[in-house]
Amino acid sequence: MTFKEIWDKYKGHLLNFIKTKINDEHNADDILQEVSIKLLDNLNRKTEIKNYKTWLFQVTRNTIADYYRKNKKHSELSITQSKINTNSSACFCDLSGFVIQSYLPKEYGEPLYLSDIEQKSQQEIAELLDLSLTATKSRIQRGRKKLKKLVSTCIDISYNNKGQISDFQLKNNCKLPIELKTEMERINLFL
Repeated sequence: MTFKEIWDKYKGHLLNFIKTKINDEHNADDILQEVSIKLLDNLNRKTEIKNYKTWLFQVTRNTIADYYRKNKKHSELSITQSKINTNSSACFCDLSGFVIQSYLPKEYGEPLYLSDIEQKSQQEIAELLDLSLTATKSRIQRGRKKLKKLVSTCIDISYNNKGQISDFQLKNNCKLPIELKTEMERINLFL
């Protein structure tokens, strides 16, 4: 599919989604434009995107999270009760992406983010990062171990009867940077 075909098919849905998270129409349009640029960039790099809808909504969620991080307007985030259950996994994914990018060493965080958040194949990641496939696999596994250690050290996660994440809280003994605590509070609004 061409950029125009993809964009024409999904831009209206994306803009509606953004407007549920951002109260300012100009900022919503700016975020939509950022998402379009990311799509175009990925298409130009010939990055394989298996499901455009899923990819676009994940990129949109990440772009919205970046907007709030940059503008420190976490209190303006408004989520209706009807969206809570459908967005909880995606929100935890946003938190995971934030932690991976911000608190893991880049050599592990970058391949792990591309693998687990952007859902790229390990072969694709190896090519993007100019690594061997073996090195890529190793870095992803080490990144997962480092992420698991950070999460288990600092976060208590609660699950519902379906095995889905229902809540998470910082442990009292955890000494995380304020940015991560703020991001967890923002993400927790979704749960």
